[in-house]
Amino acid sequence: MNPFAPGRRFRSRGQNYRILGTKDHWTRDDRYVEMIRYESICAHPGCDRVFMAITTKTRLRRGQLNKRCDRHHAPGVPAPVKKVKPATAKKARPKKRRLVPPGPPMTPETRERARLVWKAELAVKRGEQPSYLD
Repeated sequence: MNPFAPGRRFRSRGQNYRILGTKDHWTRDDRYVEMIRYESICAHPGCDRVFMAITTKTRLRRGQLNKRCDRHHAPGVPAPVKKVKPATAKKARPKKRRLVPPGPPMTPETRERARLVWKAELAVKRGEQPSYLD
């Protein structure tokens, strides 16, 4: 089946398109190029105009197609993306709850003692003598 046959419908990057036909084109350096005519609905919010455009087969294969009509045409500016409806969107993960409620902040002396105990545990794991036994 010819992928560029008139009447064929396809979807590219979230936009529906329909091929209307082909147009012969000769470039300035005398090369033959077959242009593809297509139509689509404008992607601009609130605009439902059907527009027609022409492109090459290469640009069609790469998905480099117009998404907006002549009135809303803006080169280099991406077309707005339709937001996913909340009903079909993934549900947010519930927030993790702490099993142990947070305690009061540690005093500097308590923090230093905890640090020394932690260092002693590491020393024992390495097979060394803890510093407090020196």
